[in-house]
Amino acid sequence: MEEEAEEMTKAEKMKSKTGAHVGISTGGKMDKRKKNLKPRVEKSERELLLELLEKVFYEGEFIHLALRKLFSDYPGLGNREKAFLTRSSHGILERYLQLDYVISLYSSVKLKKLKPVVLLSLRIAIYQLLFMDKIPEHAIVDEAVKSIKKRKLQGLVPFVNAVLRKIVGEKEEIKKKLASLPKEDAVSLCLPPDILEVFLKDYGRERTIAMAEAFLQSDGGFYIRNESGEGERVSGNILEEERFRSGAVTIQDFSSQAVGKSLKLKEGALVLDCCSAPGGKACHIASLLKGSGKVYARDAQKDKLRYIVENQKRLGLENMEIEHWDARVLDERFIQEGEGILDAVLCDAPCSGLGVIGRKPDIRLHFTKEALEELQSLQREILSTVQAYVKKGGQLLYSTCSLSFKENEENRDYILQNFPFTLIKEEKFMPGKPSDGFYLALFQRKAED
Repeated sequence: MEEEAEEMTKAEKMKSKTGAHVGISTGGKMDKRKKNLKPRVEKSERELLLELLEKVFYEGEFIHLALRKLFSDYPGLGNREKAFLTRSSHGILERYLQLDYVISLYSSVKLKKLKPVVLLSLRIAIYQLLFMDKIPEHAIVDEAVKSIKKRKLQGLVPFVNAVLRKIVGEKEEIKKKLASLPKEDAVSLCLPPDILEVFLKDYGRERTIAMAEAFLQSDGGFYIRNESGEGERVSGNILEEERFRSGAVTIQDFSSQAVGKSLKLKEGALVLDCCSAPGGKACHIASLLKGSGKVYARDAQKDKLRYIVENQKRLGLENMEIEHWDARVLDERFIQEGEGILDAVLCDAPCSGLGVIGRKPDIRLHFTKEALEELQSLQREILSTVQAYVKKGGQLLYSTCSLSFKENEENRDYILQNFPFTLIKEEKFMPGKPSDGFYLALFQRKAED
C-alpha cells in the first residue's frame, strides 16, 4: 500500500523552479532528538534529483524505495518539492529512451562514453525542456552546468552547455522528429527492446501501441475501495483523510479489487493468500467474509509482513492470521488424509509487473527476457505446492500484475494440464481501461480427481 501512497504526490500541482533550495536546519531551538543532526545542509531540487537518479540508474535501487529514503533523509521537503521530485524522476524513467535519442543527435560523444553524471544531467535538462513548461529554458541550462561544476568536472562544462544550447534552439524541431518516429519503434513507445518484443509477440502492433500510450498517460490518480465496497478513483493525499484512518476506505487498484469479488465464498470459509504483501487482497477477502472464517495471509519476505499487519489493524479485521512463509514449502496443516481442506487459495504470484509500468516506470530498467523465464518457473513451483491445499469443489485463483502470455495464459494451461481443476473464469484488465494491467484466472477443483 505504501507504494501506491507515494504515487499520490504526482497529482499535486508543480510550480517548482530548479534553482529552488530545500534544506535541513538544526539552528535555533532544538529538542533532544535533534542534537545529533549535522549542521544545516542545503541542496537544490536538481541536485537531489540527480542523486536520486544515480541510485536508480546505476545502483539498481527501485524508484519508490529511493524516493521513500530521500523524503526520510530530508524531512524539510514540502509537498511541492516532493511532487517535483516524484514527477520528474518518474518522467525521466518513462522517457529515458527518447531523452537518449535526443542526446545522440547532438552529442559528439557516444552515450556509452559519457560519464554517468553528465548523461543524467543531460537527461534531466532535456526532459525539463521537452516535457515540462514551468521552468525557464535559461534556468534549465544554468542548473545543468552548475551540477557539472559541483561534481568538479569543469572541463565538461563547455560540452554540456553546447549540447543544451543547440537543443534549446531546435526544441520544436526535436518534438516533431520524435512525433514522426515509427509508431512501433522502441523510442517512440518508450519501451526497451526486450519489453517491446514480448508485447509485439503476444498482442501485435496496434494493442502494443495502445498499451504503451496508456503507460505514459498516468495522471497521478489512484483507486480506493470505498464505504460501499466499490472502486472509486481519487487523487490527493487520502492518507490524511479521516475515512482512510478510520478504515472506512482503503487503497486498492480497480483490477486488484476484482480478485475478492471473483471468489464465491460462503461465511466461515478458510482462505489462503500465499503471496500476500502488502495485504490489500487478503484484507478485502477478510472483509467480504464479515468477520467469519479465516484468511491466512503469508509472504516469503518477512520485512513486508508489517504492511499486512498495518492494514489489518487499520481495518479492524480479526479473521486473519499473518505469517512468514515461503509458498514453495508445503504446509501439511492444510492437508488432511491426503486432501486439501481450504475453500480457496489465492496465488497472486511474484511477476514481472509488465501491467503496472505506468505506475512503476523503473520496470523498464529491470526487465529481461531471461528473468521472465525464471519467474515462470517460480510461479509454477508455487502453484504446484499451493494447489494441493484446495479441497474438492474449492477454488484456486491465480493472478498477476503482468500482461505477458508466459506468466498468464501459459500458466493457465499448465494448471489445467497438470492438476484436477476446471477453469471457471478468466479476466484480463488492459492498462488505462480503467486500471493497471492485470490478469486473473479462477479455477474449481474437480469433485473427483
